[in-house]
Amino acid sequence: MTTRSEQKKQQILKAASILFCEQGYGVSMDAIALKAEVSKQTVYAHFKTKDDLFDTCIRAKCVDNQLDDSLLEDTRTIDIVLKEFVLRFQSMLLSEEACQTYRAAVSQSETHPQLAKVYLQAGPQATTEMLAEYLQVQHDNHVIQLSIPAQDAAMQLLLMAHGKVLYWAYLGQKIEDSEQQNRGYLEACVDMFLKGYSR
Repeated sequence: MTTRSEQKKQQILKAASILFCEQGYGVSMDAIALKAEVSKQTVYAHFKTKDDLFDTCIRAKCVDNQLDDSLLEDTRTIDIVLKEFVLRFQSMLLSEEACQTYRAAVSQSETHPQLAKVYLQAGPQATTEMLAEYLQVQHDNHVIQLSIPAQDAAMQLLLMAHGKVLYWAYLGQKIEDSEQQNRGYLEACVDMFLKGYSR
């Protein structure tokens, strides 16, 4: 059962996440307390500093937006698995919540570099490690032949999967490509990737 203290903490995190995304790191703790409908003292009782609160928000959003680890248990052929994976990966990154979390981390990268590091560890790094583990298993099972470390191969595929649509989205723009065109692009990325590491 959720305690009253935990409920207050979740109210604060929800309010802070919204305001950090809307106003950036400059939002005041007073505004966060008002949005959360708690006292400023309650905010500080749970989070000693604004850095601590921002750090917790970034971690929570990254965990919420992570892809699950079902990739490692998928027994279908590698081309089907990877094509579905990159579609889910890009779709996740295109969600408004993921875009806002990314922008919030980037906006503080110079003044609070440790927060950008938190974002990288909880988001991109976790996804890369999961994909790398899958690729290493496929290599060990002689399905593909990696010529570089699995981590590097995973990064290659993930960067290709970002595509034009994601870069435009992070700048608040939309592209004219249809969903079918974008799907074709992602599937071609996987085909090229597998051709490069075919046995």
